[in-house]
Amino acid sequence: MSFKDIRFPPEISFHAIGGPGFQTNIVSTNSGQEFRDSVWSLERGEWEVSHAVRLPEQYKPLQAFFRTVKGRAYSFRFKDWSDFTIEPGEIVFTELDSSGTTLQIWKRYTFGEGTSAEIFDRKITKLVATPNISGGTVASVNLITGVVTMTTGTPTDITVPCEFDCHARFDTDKMKAETIDRSGRDLIIGWSSIPIIEIKS
Repeated sequence: MSFKDIRFPPEISFHAIGGPGFQTNIVSTNSGQEFRDSVWSLERGEWEVSHAVRLPEQYKPLQAFFRTVKGRAYSFRFKDWSDFTIEPGEIVFTELDSSGTTLQIWKRYTFGEGTSAEIFDRKITKLVATPNISGGTVASVNLITGVVTMTTGTPTDITVPCEFDCHARFDTDKMKAETIDRSGRDLIIGWSSIPIIEIKS
């Protein structure tokens, strides 16, 4: 199934627990030595979201969203509140073709300084708004793929911070809502554990 360009309610994702994850195979020998093989070169985020004790008007948007994406069938935008901006100096552009006019946006994470600094580049595919890019003339920016097309020149940086979302999906096909209590004539409903997983692209 495909991607729906809609965003999981950010007021619900605000309380998400989770973040980036990797997969590593570890083999231990009889002597106690360890050999590690990093299976994934790029991260994949996983989150657990709780939406407990809500009145119907607060719960209905989540209910409608889950039905719209049909559980695990469609992916969507997800705001990871712990990491959702690219600051000037963090953006990296890589060429996608020999012409040098089509480029992919990446976010660079840097640990340390100078020649001893360690870096990790993360592919950005779900921009929230068109970034202000310096260097050359920008023809277009695809907010879904993070691909920049240049008319002239080469992009060098952004002038102001820009926001991005994660490409994610539910990791369940079943909505496990719980009727907790009543508030007057209204039911109080909750869903205590909502698993969400990032789509690697």
